[in-house]
Amino acid sequence: MASFGRFCLFAWLLWGNLGVQGDDSAIVGVCKKIGIYYYMCYDCLKSNPQEPDFAAKSIICATDAYVIIRKSAFDFSLNSTGRFREVAKLCVDQFDITLGYCKAAFKAWRLKRKLATLAFLHSGLDYYFKCVDHLSEPIPNEYGIQLDTAKSFNEVSIKVASLP
Repeated sequence: MASFGRFCLFAWLLWGNLGVQGDDSAIVGVCKKIGIYYYMCYDCLKSNPQEPDFAAKSIICATDAYVIIRKSAFDFSLNSTGRFREVAKLCVDQFDITLGYCKAAFKAWRLKRKLATLAFLHSGLDYYFKCVDHLSEPIPNEYGIQLDTAKSFNEVSIKVASLP
């Protein structure tokens, strides 16, 4: 049952909240500047209508994606054996640090500290790679998708926060 809940949250992050209606020209304008991650950007910014700040929304999406991938890594650390179990434990630690950086980035953004926000987001991405660099064995497809999604949302948040 918990796996189904994670899937639903992951699907919501990936495809956005389809129930949101309204003028989205500002969102389209921002996401066109993002480029390759246009659809992830659009779904993220469209998904949280009560938050008017696009950079804050993108940081929330990155944080949510890291929560999901951290939970998966934790499950793998409990249910796997051998080297993958050890790597999963390492990844849990790295994602804990990454989540801390996402929270710090959100707080810095709220305090109007753009450079600090970007530094925290980049640091979080560095810790993401400290996990991924240790993955040498084949990993479950779902986990690979979650890893890619978390990285992409982090990169979207960096790009959105970088905009003037």
